[in-house]
This record gives sequence, structure tokens and C-alpha cells, in this order.
Amino acid sequence: MHVAIVYLLIFLGSYLVGSIPFSWIVVKLKLGEDLRQIGSGNVGGRNVYRATKSKSWALFAGFLDVTRSVAAFAIPYILTKIFYFSTNDVLVEFFIWPEFGILTCFSLVIAGFGAILGHNWPIYLLSHGGRGITVVIATTLVSNPILLAFWAILWPICISFVGYSSINYIVVTLLVGVIALFLPQSMLMPWASYNLGLAVLFFLVAIVMISRQRDNIRKMKAGEAKRMRIFKALKGKGKLGDEILK
Repeated sequence: MHVAIVYLLIFLGSYLVGSIPFSWIVVKLKLGEDLRQIGSGNVGGRNVYRATKSKSWALFAGFLDVTRSVAAFAIPYILTKIFYFSTNDVLVEFFIWPEFGILTCFSLVIAGFGAILGHNWPIYLLSHGGRGITVVIATTLVSNPILLAFWAILWPICISFVGYSSINYIVVTLLVGVIALFLPQSMLMPWASYNLGLAVLFFLVAIVMISRQRDNIRKMKAGEAKRMRIFKALKGKGKLGDEILK
């Protein structure tokens, strides 16, 4: 089988799994309403909070979305690694994680691209979905967990300058992509051992996220968007959970 067909199958598998709209399902089961007709119309955890007024339900929906995105990202990639790219004993190679080839590494990029397109434009709803935040978390977890430390450092720093959470996620994703490009070889995972492939993955995710921010950009220009005041919340002048869910 040609590698182009393999990449296409990875993309389709990731897209179909990534399209499962758990946030929409949670609100439908709890309230019997269509999440797309509530609040921002976004099919994501923050809009679940607007619909249910419950942080617990919002976090639960977000957890399901992240878990789904991890599955959409990892399963097609791992199956392809086992049944197509492996040349040695399958079990030994799977558990030891030997050095993968560049074609295998870029299959991770294809899987991530399919996962975020499924999250943002789920085929099961035939409309827009979320804005990609849960896929960013899944992407970081699967491709290189070390980058979560950079996320933890960059996110509060950038939000103090950017102010708007939706734009901040994009900025931090791009910055993490730049960091991935120059990450030392010793800090790369065996299944994503090429800096360029890892960086391209984060850049693609950021670009797709930008395409879903027209409404937020319009609100910012009109002065309707709410700025996130993380540091004020940390000082006790507001609730941190409410600020994060803005």
C-alpha cells in the first residue's frame, strides 16, 4: 500500500473519531437542548458551562472531549505504526518504542490535523463544533508531554498581555510550536523524534484554531468580548474558575 493511502486512512480515522461531539451530547442528555443554539453556539466545554451553569458538567464535557481527541490522535497513528511502518517483531517494537522513521513521525502530524478538523467541524453535526482547545491539550499529551511544562509557564504569562483566552490559546500553541522546533534531541519522544514534524503539528493546529475565531475577533473589535483577569483572581479579587471559563 502506498504511503499516501496510509496517510489518507490515518486522516479519515482521526477525523471520524475527533468528530464525536461529547459536549453537544452532554447538554442534549442533561437539558434536552441543542448546544449550538445556546450562548456562543460553540460545541465545547466553556459553552457547556454557559448552558448548564455548572462547572462540574463543563469539566466533565471537557474531559470527554480531551479523551476523545487523544483517541482520535493516537489510535490511528498507533495502528498504522503496528500494521504498516513496523518491520520487526510487533510486540517488541510496540513496547520498546524504537527510533521511528520520518514517515512515521509525519503520520502523527496527519493524525493531529484530522483530529482538530473533526473537533472543529464534526461530520455528525454537519456544522461547526469546538474551537480546538481540547485538541491542543491532546496534541501536547500524545506528541510530547514535556511540552506541557512550557504550556504551564507560557499560558499565564501570555494571557496577561493578550487578555482574551481564545486568542491566548493560539498564541501559546504557536510559541510551543517554535519551542518544539528547537527542542533538544534528548527531550523528544521516540514516537515523535523529528523537530520539524512536531513543530508543523502545532503550527497546523494553531492555523485551524485561527479559522474559528472570526466571531471572537468581531466581539473584541466591538468591545463585547470579556478580558480574562487571571492575576486579579489569584489575588482574591475574583473567582479563578469563572475567569478561565470566560
